[in-house]
Amino acid sequence: MKVKLSKPAERFLKQLEPKLRASVLTKFGILKTCLETQKVYPPEELDIKKLKGELTGFSRIRVGKIRIIFQVRKDTGEIFIYDVAYRGNVYDN
Repeated sequence: MKVKLSKPAERFLKQLEPKLRASVLTKFGILKTCLETQKVYPPEELDIKKLKGELTGFSRIRVGKIRIIFQVRKDTGEIFIYDVAYRGNVYDN
């Protein structure tokens, strides 16, 4: 599976300090590995929750105060990272 980032997610990751960026990228790696090998979400390793409302169809991973909003697209074989931001701002459209 490929990981595809939206422009806002890329921008946020570029401005993060290296230690936080490494934590977020580690979570991406765990998610990708589990989806490729087990074909399921790894709930014991990641704090994943399916979203409701306008973001139905997306899920979120919690990394401290940072939230990663993503969608698994099985038809194209990719994990689309819709947004990465601090929890107070990530759900705003």
